[in-house]
Amino acid sequence: MFHDMDNEQYNSVSDLERDGKTEEGFRLLERLAQEEHPVALLDLSARYWSIEGYAHPVFSLKPDHAKSEELSKRAKKKLEEMVQDKDGEAMRMLAYTYLGHWGPYLEKSIEQAEQWLLKAYEAGCYFAANDLSSFYVNSDLEKAKYWYQEAERHNCRVIYHEQCET
Repeated sequence: MFHDMDNEQYNSVSDLERDGKTEEGFRLLERLAQEEHPVALLDLSARYWSIEGYAHPVFSLKPDHAKSEELSKRAKKKLEEMVQDKDGEAMRMLAYTYLGHWGPYLEKSIEQAEQWLLKAYEAGCYFAANDLSSFYVNSDLEKAKYWYQEAERHNCRVIYHEQCET
């Protein structure tokens, strides 16, 4: 049975921040993290590491690396629970942790990242085809082109690699 984690409320955090409602966005992010939403936990972990580099202004936080580490580990544990239920989006986000996209505390492994992206796609999370194309673009152009076309075939391509265009 295909089902994916619900990111609708989480996506509202950046909508609020884009609209200048940084405190409201942060309160929503904290609530979602308290409810164990794994991406909210990862985002909050990243913010406790550093708030530099966000596209929109975010609620100002003092760095707290111990809290950042605790949140990232809770998030990974939650993702590992969700992948047991064949949640493709959780598999994709777990791959992101192995790619090092969510802070310095979690194990990095290119091999694990690749396997989780492939499993995410197999679980019906076709958006992972974008990630797989980008993953392979500098190492295996044929694979990169294949996944680029898969993302296009599933009407979910959000990347552009000139060398993958046919």
